[in-house]
Amino acid sequence: MKTIFVDCTYLYHHPELNTGIQRVVRRVIENFQDLSVEKSLNIVPVTIGNGEFRPIDLSDLYNFKQHDDRESRVSLAKKNLASFVSKSYLYARELICKIHPSEKFRRFLFAPKENFGLSYLITKFIISPILSIVGRQGANNPEKIADFSVIKKGDILLLIDSTWYSNIWESVAQFKEKEGQVVSVIYDLIPITHPNFCNDFLVDTFHEWFSRSVHYIDQYIAISDTVRADLECYMTDRFGEEGRNKSYDYFLLGSDFNYTNSQYEPVRQSLKDSLSGGSTYLMVSTIDLRKNHNYLLDSFERLWEKGEAVNLCIVGRVGWNVNSIIKRINKHPEHTFKLNHWSDLNDAELLYCYQHAKMLVFPSIVEGFGLPIIESLSNALPVLASDTRVHREVGGEHVGYFDLSTPDSLCRQIEQIERTGIPRNLKVPEHYCWLNWRESSENLLDKIHPE
Repeated sequence: MKTIFVDCTYLYHHPELNTGIQRVVRRVIENFQDLSVEKSLNIVPVTIGNGEFRPIDLSDLYNFKQHDDRESRVSLAKKNLASFVSKSYLYARELICKIHPSEKFRRFLFAPKENFGLSYLITKFIISPILSIVGRQGANNPEKIADFSVIKKGDILLLIDSTWYSNIWESVAQFKEKEGQVVSVIYDLIPITHPNFCNDFLVDTFHEWFSRSVHYIDQYIAISDTVRADLECYMTDRFGEEGRNKSYDYFLLGSDFNYTNSQYEPVRQSLKDSLSGGSTYLMVSTIDLRKNHNYLLDSFERLWEKGEAVNLCIVGRVGWNVNSIIKRINKHPEHTFKLNHWSDLNDAELLYCYQHAKMLVFPSIVEGFGLPIIESLSNALPVLASDTRVHREVGGEHVGYFDLSTPDSLCRQIEQIERTGIPRNLKVPEHYCWLNWRESSENLLDKIHPE
């Protein structure tokens, strides 16, 4: 029986994260395991790095596990504390970089904890001793290290997680020595095609990742045809014949997100209250420069100035170099009234937003896919999105598109909707059906392992 080893190293070490890539990794692995019997495959989630190869359990990829109300409250408190500590750490790290803007120093600060750097030192000399004292040493380290001899010729290593920061290549090289096949899922090329939206470290890391990958990866599978085309063009231009000899394909992401632990997750009353009054427009994404939150705020400020009774609910964790956006939100006169930002919603709360908002607004400048568009349509929530190539690919005729060159484009559409209602062509048809995650995962599996 052929084995597909699925790398989920980054998610394993950061189970508290729940944005696009993390949702994809969880759903694909869940469905791979369901499909493994009928496909006669052995699916093994693993962490890799520094020449090691460690099988883990699916349950290790979730941060929120509880089975009664008391345990739920305790878990939520722990989650909130961990989120506060994590945000404080990230803020302090960015502040240090501004004070000491050396690229070499930045690499030390931002190195993953598997590599030598600040996170490595904190883990080794602070976190590990504390866990040892409370009897949890090894709680976040898989005990079993797989012998590379278990890898058979033709086995597959699927790099589906965020691998660009991790030191994976020694492990990948050993996998290749066993005549295994290496496949990588590519989410986007934004640090390469739009470096102005990324820090220099990420841009350099992406270029370096692809330079290393071309020696080991046999097949690249993008999450949209738009990304596939851009990727094939980039690889050919940069690596010539070596790039042309690679295999390129794509699959489309699924839309349902009925996660393993969502049934145990509470929906805060404050969130319910914020969505209970008036016309609430929803934005779901990390607060990031390319997501274009300033355009969105400009548009809604125009609407509020005109007296439109509309609300804006922004859902997403805080990203890189967005202090001015966060300050604009927090200092806004409508903050906590017509304008709300939620950075730590669980799956059940995100689903509640999709089910109770009036429309999704998605002004992103560049995407690899645009998962919130599909999740919104799949929950019968109409969508207004920026007019980009990938949004047209995934949204098709079911989405209303606005021009990013002027905030008035979005304003005019919302004004019309508030006067006459959502146009018939933008209402999600009853028969609308996007790929579910089982179909999406099976499609990916067929691209990796055609029968």
